[in-house]
Amino acid sequence: MPIDVTVDTASGPVVGTRDGVVTRFGGVPYARAERWGAPEPASWSAPLDATRPGGAPPQTIGGLDLVPGMIPTTQTEACLTAEICTPDPAGSRAVLVWVPGGSYRIGAASLPLYDGAHLAAHGVVVVGLNYRLGALGWLAADGVPSNLALRDLRAAIEWLRADVAAFGGDPDRIVLMGESAGSGCIAHLLATASPFGHGAGASPFGHGAGDLPVAGAILQSGAPAGTLDAATAAWVGEQFLDAAGATSLDELRALSLDALLGAQEQTVEAALAKVGMMPFHPWVDDELLTGPAYRADFPAVPLVVGTTAHEMELFRDQVPTLPRDVALEFLAGKAAGLGITDAARVLAAFDACEGDLVEAVADLELHLPNELLARAHAARGNTVFRYRFNWEAPVRRACHALDLPFTFGGLDVSTWREFAGADGPRAAGADALSLRMQQAWTSFAGAGVPSDDTIGSWPEGVLVGLGADATVGDDAVAARVRVWLGEGS
Repeated sequence: MPIDVTVDTASGPVVGTRDGVVTRFGGVPYARAERWGAPEPASWSAPLDATRPGGAPPQTIGGLDLVPGMIPTTQTEACLTAEICTPDPAGSRAVLVWVPGGSYRIGAASLPLYDGAHLAAHGVVVVGLNYRLGALGWLAADGVPSNLALRDLRAAIEWLRADVAAFGGDPDRIVLMGESAGSGCIAHLLATASPFGHGAGASPFGHGAGDLPVAGAILQSGAPAGTLDAATAAWVGEQFLDAAGATSLDELRALSLDALLGAQEQTVEAALAKVGMMPFHPWVDDELLTGPAYRADFPAVPLVVGTTAHEMELFRDQVPTLPRDVALEFLAGKAAGLGITDAARVLAAFDACEGDLVEAVADLELHLPNELLARAHAARGNTVFRYRFNWEAPVRRACHALDLPFTFGGLDVSTWREFAGADGPRAAGADALSLRMQQAWTSFAGAGVPSDDTIGSWPEGVLVGLGADATVGDDAVAARVRVWLGEGS
């Protein structure tokens, strides 16, 4: 039988539950905020009931639930909360902080897939963070603090610095990890080094300005080059106001949540041709962000950076078949955003993708930006570990988000085993890969170097393959990336 456990934090007493293996605290507020207001410290005096998972940030699923287990059961605007799973509130352990993804519009730390028990079994505290999504988190409009979701996450990290010791965590060993938009959030957080608009180098949480106070980060399949410029973000904001039938922030705040979510979806549709699938997104505000995250000078902390081998396979059905000349023109436009303007190089890279537009788009949106980020961080004298997740699912191959259940030991959640092809005779291999990833991520949190029982300590800067077989060294994706960079053919 689970038993209640109470811990005393600087914010107030918190009641969680222990099931004999781990202790969980759900929906713990790390901050509070009014609609489109900056996050402020939260506190309470009576014991806070954290015996159940917290609600998800407001969202509409709307076709983004392309993999199993992505639909939250409850939602709330009071969503600046943490899900905490600890081996024991006593002690001082490394802290893995999970930032969930979902195109910056969906997701929740409380999804069963993200249960931290398997990772916590390796001796770390696991914290999942909710933050504001969609228009509520990324709106660029008069009166709205810029990049609110980044401010939410910075507030969460500052709260953890003050309070994670009460849950058995070491505030000096906070390591961030995220996938997709979660990885994007982390990359953009690392790109910021400001007081977050609170003046005089201080925040309302009592910590000074400067580099993000973390010990490292794991970036899984993020798109760190997708940062919107200010003009585009403002245009998206105008579309949202129009869709909502509002002319001011006060009028927006007076609308119902359903009306706002409806306007958000109208904006997504209206912005698709100009901005793409993620119009609510980190943007250059010249306060927190001055450029794309992949070009930023990150804090001097170790990173783990990687992608899945066939990222865009998850979205293949949404990519039209284009004539070769049209496809090359499209790819040239995307490549130019990364500084690649040589038409012959684009042609050679497309040929290296065997004329597969889906793979070429994956290169330009995910593989190449992460390679550039990793190279730049290493060139500044920092430690970078690299991986490629290459477990093959029966339909979607090693697609975007396939690494999630392996990271969390969640293959038995929802229909993930079937989706991943991790059942039948492949089940043992899938479970072994999942264990390898858990070992690598938690050892990186604890010591700054990923290690697993198959590879041992990962070599710095060398690609580690995470799949049915354990490999070390470059793969086909790395070879294509070199072609894009003009380093091979």
